[in-house]
This record gives sequence, C-alpha cells and structure tokens, in this order.
Amino acid sequence: MAKSGEKIFETKCMSCHKIDERYVGPALKGVVGRRTPEYVMNMILNPTEMTQKHPEAKKLLAQYATQMTFQNVTQDDARKLLEYLRSVSK
Repeated sequence: MAKSGEKIFETKCMSCHKIDERYVGPALKGVVGRRTPEYVMNMILNPTEMTQKHPEAKKLLAQYATQMTFQNVTQDDARKLLEYLRSVSK
C-alpha cells in the first residue's frame, strides 16, 4: 500500500507538499505522529470542510494562507497515502 501511496503522493501532492521541508503546505514527515489517522484521511478527502471546522486545520490554514484542495482521490487512495506517510515517518 505504501508503494502505491508514494506514486499517488508524487502525482497529486508534491506540487504543494514535501516530506522534509515546508513548501506551499507543511512538511509531512512525522505527520502521523502529530495527527490521528482519521485527521489525515479527513484532510485528504475533505480539506475545505476540515479547515472550516477543525481547530488544528484552521490554524494550518492561517499559518500557510493557502487552502488545500481536494485532489480527486478515492478513500482507497487516501488510505494508501496514509500508509506512505507512515512509511516515511519511521
């Protein structure tokens, strides 16, 4: 799953996120240690709703001043992305 997630990350996420450095959005290494799996999945699948309702997502929007957009991924794709983020956070 992590390998598939890496491919999805490269095509859907890398324009705004890097693993080890701040870019348009936050660096994602260690995100699974800072946030729950449910939070990560919800940010991938419902980014606008999250930044409107979740206190931590609101803080990130204020800090980065860029709304994360939905990247037309399925729930299965989001799970693969989560597994990839777990693998790079070890």
